Amino acid sequence: MKRAAPDRSRARRSRSGSQKLGLVLASVGVALGLFALLEFLLRAAGIGDAGAHGGSRLPYQRLVQPVLEPGQLADGTDVLTPADPRLPYQWVRREKPADGLRVIVFGGSATAGLGYSPNVTFARHLERLLRRAVPERSVEVLNLGITALSSNQVKELVREACARYAPDAIVVYSGNNEFLELHAQKYVQAHAGWSQRLRTMLRETNLVRLLQGRREVTTMAQLQAGESAMQLTQSEIIEDIALTEDELEAVVDRYADNLREIVDIASASSTPLVLMTVASNWEWRGKEDLPATWKDELLEGREADDVNVALLGALEERLADTDDPLRYEWLFRRATLRRELGRFEQARDDYREAMNVDPHLRRALDVMNARVLDLPVETPSALFDTVAFLETQAQHGTIGFEHFYDYVHFTPAGACLVGAAVLGKVTTMLDIDVEDGLIESYLDEELARLATLTEDDIDARRWLGLGLDRARVDDRDLWKYETMLAELDDTLERDPQHARALIYRGNARSFRPGHAAAALSDWQQALAQKLDDDEAALVRANIERLEREREVSR
Repeated sequence: MKRAAPDRSRARRSRSGSQKLGLVLASVGVALGLFALLEFLLRAAGIGDAGAHGGSRLPYQRLVQPVLEPGQLADGTDVLTPADPRLPYQWVRREKPADGLRVIVFGGSATAGLGYSPNVTFARHLERLLRRAVPERSVEVLNLGITALSSNQVKELVREACARYAPDAIVVYSGNNEFLELHAQKYVQAHAGWSQRLRTMLRETNLVRLLQGRREVTTMAQLQAGESAMQLTQSEIIEDIALTEDELEAVVDRYADNLREIVDIASASSTPLVLMTVASNWEWRGKEDLPATWKDELLEGREADDVNVALLGALEERLADTDDPLRYEWLFRRATLRRELGRFEQARDDYREAMNVDPHLRRALDVMNARVLDLPVETPSALFDTVAFLETQAQHGTIGFEHFYDYVHFTPAGACLVGAAVLGKVTTMLDIDVEDGLIESYLDEELARLATLTEDDIDARRWLGLGLDRARVDDRDLWKYETMLAELDDTLERDPQHARALIYRGNARSFRPGHAAAALSDWQQALAQKLDDDEAALVRANIERLEREREVSR
């Protein structure tokens, strides 16, 4: 019987397939080897290090540096303007004039004024007050507050500013975002699949960081879209992850180290520093207040001659379990009840403790502020205890919704009060005499204006960012400013000649880099509508200021 001839074509295909697989594997191996070599060389040279972005794994915490870039005003004056897309348009002269007074303010979203226009910041009030206090000098107050930054990124901005921008004083208000990166890291570890873990690992390499550069910085629009872990930290991120005491202490220690380094940077450059403790809303429970039935739920199954005694007893039972993850909730409820009973000092203490044990960890803790106050600062450095100051301004000493619209972001009145208080520190350090009654008259004027405000201002320098809804001032939504902008667009889509919507959208656009022409167009369209003489004068003033400061193509 004849043996069948071997299938040479199949053998050739098999060898060819093996060779191709070998080539692919070899190519992958060479590529990985080159990647590893490049990564080793970049790390050895310090190129692409995480520190170049502020040392965070989170794209929305990374920095664009240098934070300022050269620009020109319409009259040809050389200036520096923000390079980071998250900062509003502002400028300082490239060469500080002989009579210049330059103050730079640093921090996260509470410094940036998240929720309102850039006018609702303590930095803006500091600027206005300095202009009144020293009208003979060229005052520049630069606000480098960026949403979500921790003290680690703030430290790098301070380092850059002291080395490059010749500030006469710097102000630091940072501490609400220290746990963001750790929370996000734990969340990813608990929920990420292999592909997401691989992407995360690649993003952490120096080579990828170098290639991505500024493009990796997350903008406000991306934050609002909920594409980052920042959106999770207030809700589901704490449902299945928790920090140990050691992890919490480590974060607090790093915070203190960062602030100590900020003090050292300022001292080495002989730059006066105002280092602030960070206040928060002790009355904050969330976007929603306690449900109307909360007392009934606590009393369920209990008989009581005195309802309040029974409620306090029920709360004491729950608080006896010091490991209860809802301890912050029971403290908050006891604080609410004690306030109703007129026990204001006890209520204040409960509200404050509830903040300190809240697992969301999105407010600066008392232990963190204590570390600030313990820092060894020297003249001309100064500490400003924002918490103690606002306690003196708050009803019954409980810092709450009088000064914060949500958990950490100032109301217009809160920003005004803090800005005036910071002025006192800055002028004392710089040996500037402030006219008697200047601060008091400013506060009387501003707080009265805010209390009687029926609609937002036309003047872009005074505009709060409420849009067409005055009630938005009390809205607790973190992203209410972005919602307001969308509502203006919707209004103008329905009614392109809506004068107020045009004015307000123009105001908003005037703060955005690259949107000067769009702001001018909105204001000019508003002038074509029926405005009274005062309204028209304010819009024209907006246009004149814009055209003085920025090149606008017609």
